[in-house]
Parts: sequence; structure tokens; C-alpha cells
Amino acid sequence: MPAGSFGSDDQQVLTDLYLPLIGAKAFSIYQFLWQKVPNKQIITDRESHATLMSLLDMDLSTFVNERLKLEAMHLIKSFVKSDDIGEFYIYQLYTPYTADQFLTDDILSVFLYEKIGETQYRSLVNKYSHSDELLKGAREISKNFMSIFHVSNDDLVKRPETVAKAQGKFTNSPEHQPFIPVQDVKNFDFSLVETRATDMYHVSHESILKNQELILSLHEFYDIPEIAMINLIGETMNIVDNSIDPNALKNAAQKRFEGKANLSARVESQPLQQPSQPLRASDPNLLLVQRAKSLSPADFLAEEKQQRGGFVGSSESRSLRTLAYKRVLPTAVLNIMTHYILQTSPSLTTALMETVANDWTQNGVKTPEDALKRINDFQNRPRGKRRYNNAPRKIEKGTDWSKVKSKPVTNKNSSEAEKSRQEMLRKLRNKDK
Repeated sequence: MPAGSFGSDDQQVLTDLYLPLIGAKAFSIYQFLWQKVPNKQIITDRESHATLMSLLDMDLSTFVNERLKLEAMHLIKSFVKSDDIGEFYIYQLYTPYTADQFLTDDILSVFLYEKIGETQYRSLVNKYSHSDELLKGAREISKNFMSIFHVSNDDLVKRPETVAKAQGKFTNSPEHQPFIPVQDVKNFDFSLVETRATDMYHVSHESILKNQELILSLHEFYDIPEIAMINLIGETMNIVDNSIDPNALKNAAQKRFEGKANLSARVESQPLQQPSQPLRASDPNLLLVQRAKSLSPADFLAEEKQQRGGFVGSSESRSLRTLAYKRVLPTAVLNIMTHYILQTSPSLTTALMETVANDWTQNGVKTPEDALKRINDFQNRPRGKRRYNNAPRKIEKGTDWSKVKSKPVTNKNSSEAEKSRQEMLRKLRNKDK
């Protein structure tokens, strides 16, 4: 069920900006649904998922995994409903951001930058950026609608019934929701940051609201409290127009973390959520779960490295931040994953984190307790299946030479061997003639 229309400009943005993030399979699903899903559909004539996956040449697991990417990028919303025939799914399609919206969104722009690198990123920015320099000093002489066209004042005051009924059949397409809504961020007073940054540093309200999502995402990942966030904004703001400098703020937050992460990890007491199946007091994982719930991903990583005598590298910090921004796993589960990977690897890598995150997402891991159970189930599999890269291995059976008994040499055997040797020599001589 499309919400809006999908045009050539949307296609261009989807190919240039979204494709590197969602991949070819999710890209094809989205394109296919726009082509095949009508604006209205009779519920009793609904298609089965088997037909959909057959046309896309995908299995169910692949389809669900790729659909989740589209949901995370706010290109699709999925609904489930039941009637007399049975349960069915409704897919609401949304048009992509415009290039301006995409490239000014902090999470999406950073994610794209880390995916394609600086050179390609700059190329895309140059392609979609535009300048208003030509308009400076110009005087607009455009006419408005009412000065050119005539519409009855009576009809404007009281809309004709036909028009009113027709308008009732259309709904405005809802705008893209923020990737991190304010209500989803706990224990952070955004209004305090807004008020104090305005009073102390004269940062404009418009700039603070424009960068709301960036401020909230930095708080979530680095666990930056309100006062520290206000100071970072003041230290990095653009003093020319009293606006927030997003890149400077992100760099300052990263430097603040790196400056303290390799010295000591900070633990703040926060109320713990009660798990659905609490661990026993004697369970060795109880402390790990408590730490996972009380620390931000950055602080948890720093503490894990400190316990192992290592240090937090910039690349692994960025990789973890990228995964955190995707919000595919809750923070506490992300921390358990960090602990799990660092048990067998000296540092975090994007490839391994994405592999584990995909596995956990597909297997319904939503709490630290779920994550520990998944790890335990994974480790207790038969030895040949205990690898995420589960390629079959060919095992050749060797010969146990200690069990091979030599036969004793007899005079008869020796005589026969000599005759055989003499016969071979004769044949070789005859061959050379």
C-alpha cells in the first residue's frame, strides 16, 4: 500500500544514497513492491508470500532479513492483521528522503560516509548540492496564485460537498519519523540542553532543534550527560551565526570518549530493568548482565578493554557506533555481544559484529538473558556446527601406520623379487635398441 508516489527523482536518490546502505536484495524488494502493490487492494484477493518470494527468487529467511533493513531505513512499515481467511501482512511503502534531507541527516550521512568512503561521499555531495549565490541581490517578481487565477470566494469559504467528500478519501502521507524520537531516550532532559545552551552560549533554538537527533544519538552511544553535552555544544559552535557545528560536535564527543576510555571506564548507577527470567544470585553471568544494562556501548567497550589490559581503537569504536545507530539490537544486548566477541578476538570488527547481530535479530534476541542463552546454545552445538562461517570441511581418513604389520622376507620371496628385477631390466634394454 503506497503512501505517496515514487518518481524518477526518488529512483535516483534510492540508487545513489540508499543502495550502498541496504544492499541489492533489499533494493530489489522495495522496487518490486512499488511496481506490484496497488493503491487499493481487495483483501480477499491478497497474494501469498510464497508468490512474492518466488518472483523475487528469495527464501523466507532472506526476505525477512532484507525487509528489516527497509523498515530500519523507514522505507517500509509492516503491519499484521487477521480475518476469517487467516493472518496476513500489510506493507506500507514510503518514498525515500530527498537528497537534501538524506545528506543533512546526521545518522544517515555518517552511515553512508563510513560505507562508501570519503572520495565517493564527496562526489555524491557535489552531485546533489546546490548554491543560492546567483540569487543574492536579486529581487523576486513572481506572482502568487490569486493574482493570476480567479476562484469563487463563496466556494473558498464553504467548500463544495463533492470537493469535501473527495478530500476525505485522501490522507496526507506522514513524514519520516526521527530515527531516535525524544520519548525513546531515557534519563536525558533535552529541554534542559536547549534552554541552557541558548542562555549560556546564545545558540539559536532553530539550530538546536535541527540537530536534535544528533544530540540524542551522541548521548545514547557515549552516555554524555546534559551538562557535558551543553559544554560540548558551546566549545564547538559556530560563533559567526551562533549555530551548532555537527561535525565539530561529533569529533569532540569522540575525542572526549577516547581521552578517558583508555584511562578508566566510568560506571554510573542506573536502575536496572527486571528481566522476564531473572538470573540466580549464584549465576556467574549476573554481574555481566548488570553491567550490560547500566553502561552505554562506549563505556562498556572501554571497561572490557581495561579488564583485558588493552585499549580502545578508533576503528572499532566507529564500527560499534555505526551498529548502535542502526538500532537493530537494544543497548544491553549490544554490550553482551561486545563481551562475547572480545573473548575470542582482540578487537571488534564490522564484519563479525554484523554477522552476530544478524543471527541474534533473526533468532529473536531482545534481552541480555536471551543473548546469553543464544551464546550457550551456539557453543553447545556439535563441533562441526559451532562456527558462524559454517562451510563444510572435507576430512580425509589417514592411515594408522602403527597398525600395519610388515611381512617377513623369505628366501622364496627374495628369489622371486630378483627374477622380477632382472625381467624389468631386460625389457628396458630391449626398448632402447
